[in-house]
Amino acid sequence: MKRIFPISLTLTGLLTASLVTFIALALICVKQAVAHTYHSHKPVKTVTMTADQMSELVNQSTRPDFNEQDLAPVMATLVRLAEGERITHQERLVYARLLQHQHQFADALAELDTLLAKRPDQPSALLLQANVQLNQGQPALARQTCLQLMGQTSELVMATCLLEANMQLSPSTQYYSQLHNISEKFPATSTEIALWVNEVLADMALFANQPATAIKHIEQQPDSDWPISSWVAWSKAKLALQQGNDILARLAPEIANNPAPNDSALLYLALAEQQTGEGKKWTTAMAQRVFIREQRGDTTHAAEVALYYLHLAAEPQQALHWANINWQQAKSFNDEQLLSKIRQLAAAEG
Repeated sequence: MKRIFPISLTLTGLLTASLVTFIALALICVKQAVAHTYHSHKPVKTVTMTADQMSELVNQSTRPDFNEQDLAPVMATLVRLAEGERITHQERLVYARLLQHQHQFADALAELDTLLAKRPDQPSALLLQANVQLNQGQPALARQTCLQLMGQTSELVMATCLLEANMQLSPSTQYYSQLHNISEKFPATSTEIALWVNEVLADMALFANQPATAIKHIEQQPDSDWPISSWVAWSKAKLALQQGNDILARLAPEIANNPAPNDSALLYLALAEQQTGEGKKWTTAMAQRVFIREQRGDTTHAAEVALYYLHLAAEPQQALHWANINWQQAKSFNDEQLLSKIRQLAAAEG
């Protein structure tokens, strides 16, 4: 009989670097595309799109019903523009976001450095830069970047950026109360910012082992507005409360017609199936996705593969292998926690 490893909120509380939080979407104008996509190895044609159209497509890519294969032509187009040195500031921002999406963090920072050298007062680029620095395990640098937002953004946006960096620099439950108080004093001025702030609050609540509080924050907005990252935070909290049925009832319809659903959506639906004992549909789909990743040598989704092997396949040594691969790519506090917990469980298994 396979051993079922308990899902620890210290392991799955904050989002890993491969599934970063929303960053002040109304300011960035580019919602963060989730890094868990179904990459095609077929030749990709470039497309003729304006910067606004590219931004809008990346905006849509955060939705669970988005087929992220549609991002490939945009990336091919931006690569061509960058190589020909014909890329605009807005296009460069989209390009940096998609480089982050592919875990090419150094390249993303290089593009942002170029952009900020010409447009140092662009808060959207600073916010994205801070987030990529967190991806690279550089919270002190991210904190400095957040401080540059003073006077350029609202108090709430700057505080959320800063406290998220502080959380990775020196993890503590105190940051939840600080951000909660600030969000009460300075309400969000848009749905996008409210989604982002509530997601950060939810992640902090999960870290503090308060899943019910995390759910309250996510559910401040209707689920029709949620990006995948909000669905993931909500699903983690639901699993912690033994409410996997809610995940199956609400998340499954969101990806039912998506031919290439997000890896994280598949993972948490499979975990919900495991918890409830209701079928194997999503477990089978996740197993197939992992097989494809391994066959292609695709390591972009290493964190999800590690969690699959730990919780669904019950193969802790394989989980450790993939957690190590993930750590080679992404070094946020969350990735460190992932590796540490899997090391402990793998060692206990011998």
